[in-house]
Amino acid sequence: MRICEICKRTDENEKEDDALLYGDWMTKQYVTVHYYCLLLSTNLPQRGGDSSGILGFLLRDIRQEATAAQKRKCCYCDEKGASIFCRKCRKVFHLACGLEGRCVSHFTDEFSSYCDSCVPHDDYQRHLLANPPKNVRCDICFRPIIKFMLSLVTYGDCCRQGFAHRTCMRQYAIASGYYLRCLWCRGKSFRDTIKLQSVFVPDRDATWERQKNAYSELHSKRMRCDQTECLCPKGRNYNRGTWTIQLCTLCAATGTHLKCLVGAMRLPRTAPEFKCVFCTEVVLKLQGNQKSSNKSSWKTTDECIDASFYLHKKPCDLSMPMDVDSPTQSDEDNASSSNESSIVTVVASQEFKRQKQLPTPTRKEEEQPVEDVNVVDSVIELPDSQPLDITTTLKPPLLLCKSFTAGGFFFLVVFEYQDQEPKPAIGTCTLRFAIDDPRIKDRSEETLLQLSVTEADVWIRDSNRGIYDKIDQYTPNF
Repeated sequence: MRICEICKRTDENEKEDDALLYGDWMTKQYVTVHYYCLLLSTNLPQRGGDSSGILGFLLRDIRQEATAAQKRKCCYCDEKGASIFCRKCRKVFHLACGLEGRCVSHFTDEFSSYCDSCVPHDDYQRHLLANPPKNVRCDICFRPIIKFMLSLVTYGDCCRQGFAHRTCMRQYAIASGYYLRCLWCRGKSFRDTIKLQSVFVPDRDATWERQKNAYSELHSKRMRCDQTECLCPKGRNYNRGTWTIQLCTLCAATGTHLKCLVGAMRLPRTAPEFKCVFCTEVVLKLQGNQKSSNKSSWKTTDECIDASFYLHKKPCDLSMPMDVDSPTQSDEDNASSSNESSIVTVVASQEFKRQKQLPTPTRKEEEQPVEDVNVVDSVIELPDSQPLDITTTLKPPLLLCKSFTAGGFFFLVVFEYQDQEPKPAIGTCTLRFAIDDPRIKDRSEETLLQLSVTEADVWIRDSNRGIYDKIDQYTPNF
């Protein structure tokens, strides 16, 4: 019997559609959870790559959140183990209780959730609540929608031409993946808007694309002589003995008997290969410079984790600050991935353009509250052994941006720069220091400019260049 470490729900009386409500079971190193419990837990960050922990959620963080959840009581059932906070009123509840209590979760960006009293509604939704449509049917299963409630139905916000059961829509989204389109207008924006209606959409191919032998007929060879004049007395489809059909070595769509090829092209009988007329013309046009790129694929060693479900979760401003000493990859992950390369997430910087000079921005003297961190969707995956090189990007004098205190720590945001790059300012770096750190005893601008930084001080790195992005708009390119 499996039991979720976070919500403590078991699979003893599991129903057929529970996977649509709670996500697939994920297991690694005796840690078993629902995937949606990982995504929707407000205080659970995703600090690893897609091969670290359970789809980016480190085992250490999962155990820490599971322990913290046992100290919180659900506002619906008054039982412990709640891990989902309402974004507005800060009520906490279980995933199962939220589904029964008409709560709404957004399966995108920060994966925020709202309790039944705080669910945001637009004008169209308020109109549906005031005047529920009658005698409507689901356009997926074609069964009538007996009780019309926004928590039980979905619609296409792009066209608003029909409705579907939420359970039917979840199944349709899981099956479609990348190919999810609006049922009514075939709009592509539907794939993004439906995520705001508690529907999970995986970033993967559709199920019909991933079925075994789904396109087996494409692998069957077409054995037929396509020469203008076939010399075989038994016809173009004869493929035996000295009349063996040889396919084009490039496209394998055109074939010929070797004897017919020799008779038509005056080649010796020992011709090593055959290229059809079309492929020969293409090769001549490309002049032999065409190269094929091979994409490498990886598989997790745990059979209970489907890597195609991986989604990136942005940090939530409601989450609690994490321990700075926590590694980007936990010890359990290092032990389990000795034979596979583990990866960390590094924010990718933008392309650089040449400019003559960059003015130094002034430092804000007043302390400011913590702001949301912008995380770039595109990431560079590097091995864990890759060192964090700050000797060249964070050397005194520092380019100061702002500073603030939060959670008993002093945070200093500086610009990273590299002299050899066309644009020296490559992004921002947030440094975290203990309040009693002797290096920041004097917090004057002159002292902070000459501050000596170590790798342990780096809290987060971002490709956001702040004021320098605005400067680029008015600086001519050279």
